[in-house]
Amino acid sequence: MTTPNGNPGRESWWTRLGTLGQTLTALIGLLAALIPILAKTGLPGQDGDVTKTDAIVTTAPYVPPRTSPPTSPPTSPPTSPNPPPTRTTTPPEQPRPINLTVSDQLTEGALEEVIVISLEGTRVATLHATSAQPVVSRRVTATKPGNYSYVVDAAMTVYDEIGDVQVIEATGRGSVMIDEGTRLDVYVHQEPNGLSLSLQSAAP
Repeated sequence: MTTPNGNPGRESWWTRLGTLGQTLTALIGLLAALIPILAKTGLPGQDGDVTKTDAIVTTAPYVPPRTSPPTSPPTSPPTSPNPPPTRTTTPPEQPRPINLTVSDQLTEGALEEVIVISLEGTRVATLHATSAQPVVSRRVTATKPGNYSYVVDAAMTVYDEIGDVQVIEATGRGSVMIDEGTRLDVYVHQEPNGLSLSLQSAAP
């Protein structure tokens, strides 16, 4: 291109330079306007973009721990001026003991004999009959009337066929009814294998 002053292309270059300067000036002004806004809001992806939630802290008023109330000692109930009469229980009446008699008569031909009598397993009497005292008796006490088991043991001194002194032992057992005032007599029985004893009730 040829300019009016005769210098070809000169006018076009300044014209272009002026246009570029205007464009740069506009860009600088735009950046100057955007920088405060970006500085205030922050760029995307920066920490300023993260939405922060404020933590809510609630405080409760202080309540002291509960303590159990002090226990008071038990109080005894008031006594009435006229307390009810107390009942006294009487123990059951114990059965009264009963009295009986045991008796032995010296066996014929014996010089003497010793009789031991036991009732319900307990020795109650020992009878010693001799030729000088052929009948002996003893008083015995029992707990109550009823049927009692007995054991009778005897040791008798006798003369044998040639006149020598011999001691013969015998025993017997059974049961007998006993009541107040009963008398029990000792009886000797001849058995094929020897002597046996029994205790029998007799009239008082």
